[in-house]
Amino acid sequence: MGQLIKINFNNLDNKKDKNYKNKLVRIRDEIEDYLNLVSRNENDELAIALAAGRFATMKLTQLTGENETKKFVNECIITTLKK
Repeated sequence: MGQLIKINFNNLDNKKDKNYKNKLVRIRDEIEDYLNLVSRNENDELAIALAAGRFATMKLTQLTGENETKKFVNECIITTLKK
């Protein structure tokens, strides 16, 4: 799931933006590791996926709007189907 963050970093030209990219990647990896751990401990991948998905879609809708959230979720689905 390492390629799910789709932000255009090509236009970044300062250290702050590059640090932000690194921060996003670090947080993504840490959260995915945590969710995988909880999924194994609870022996219930569906429950963890539903909770994480609900949080993500609700928060993304608040932060970026409905259309951008749907676009992001669709890109995640496409990425998963390509594997």
